[in-house]
Amino acid sequence: MEYKTHERLLMPVSRLGMGAMRLPMSGGEIDLAEGTAMIDRLMAAGVNYYDTAYMYHGGKSEGFLRKALIERHERDKFTVADKMPGEGSGSLAKAKEIFATQRERLGVDYVDYYMLHGIGKPGYISFRDSGVVAWLEQMKASGTIRRFGFSYHGSFDDYEWVLSQRDWDFSQIMLNYYDWSVGADTLYHTACDRGVPIIVMEPVRGGGLTRLPENARAPMREANSAASEASWALRWCASLPGVYVVLSGMSNTAQVEDNIRTFNAPNPLTDDEETVIQKVLTAMKDLPLIACTECRYCAGCPQGIDIARLFGAYNEYVRFASSWYMMHEYWKKPEGGRADACTECGFCEAKCPQKLGIIQELKKAHKKAAELKR
Repeated sequence: MEYKTHERLLMPVSRLGMGAMRLPMSGGEIDLAEGTAMIDRLMAAGVNYYDTAYMYHGGKSEGFLRKALIERHERDKFTVADKMPGEGSGSLAKAKEIFATQRERLGVDYVDYYMLHGIGKPGYISFRDSGVVAWLEQMKASGTIRRFGFSYHGSFDDYEWVLSQRDWDFSQIMLNYYDWSVGADTLYHTACDRGVPIIVMEPVRGGGLTRLPENARAPMREANSAASEASWALRWCASLPGVYVVLSGMSNTAQVEDNIRTFNAPNPLTDDEETVIQKVLTAMKDLPLIACTECRYCAGCPQGIDIARLFGAYNEYVRFASSWYMMHEYWKKPEGGRADACTECGFCEAKCPQKLGIIQELKKAHKKAAELKR
């Protein structure tokens, strides 16, 4: 296993970390037997960073780590990362209650890496003004948490502001080769400029980068037919100097083995392999997407259709064959807010800077959503 050190982190961290949010399931519950076997294999391979959160798996992820990891392996051989959810941001009493629950679920006296979960600027302000940040700093001083950081889901512009608010030990950000040129690079360089070590989440974009269309997948297969799409994405992240741990939300033993092979030794992307990634991105740009830039000039549809969001969900499906986006963004909306509510009034098309044929594109999106629902 490859390791990396930083003065703000604890033990040398394994470059591969386990994210306990997509655990194996059986009968609607976490499959403890398979999950434990996965943990044992990861520990044997030298993985020492395990990430969870208060709400993962409906609140059962932390308890799983207690049974599969914490109660079965030597405590000084691994580290656990956990997070304070947003529901604890407005009340110090609630935050203390949540933290006590987390320690009980995990069965630990201390948490190695602790984060404010999924914050942007408003989230940080809420945690700060309610006294939660100051209290967690006290918890760090007492050793109850050993390192204090945050996972980020805010705007690219606000990230530097959040980093400037205190001396953070680490930051967890969404980073992958697909989103690099649309803002993820800003997060990365901002953290590096401040000397804050980066923990990467969503390196395969929620699994999307393992479901590439055939024309996008082809350059990878031509370059190395034995390498999985996931390994390309993970290695791309690990090749960035400011990245210390790349989290993978592993769901089965096959994924565990593939990830261990990927991180078995230092293996940064070569120049030729970087070229392969660029070919993949070029191929994805050539997909038959709806040419919406999500500028939202079309906002205010008289029928209440969120056109930009719907087109974004459609494009996500075309890029990554992810039907969840279409099902979530379409069929869970009230009937009047779906594409088939369009009366062809032309309100949107008159406002669109790209001069898209929005009415026809809405029909296309509705047709695809209907096919996926069957």
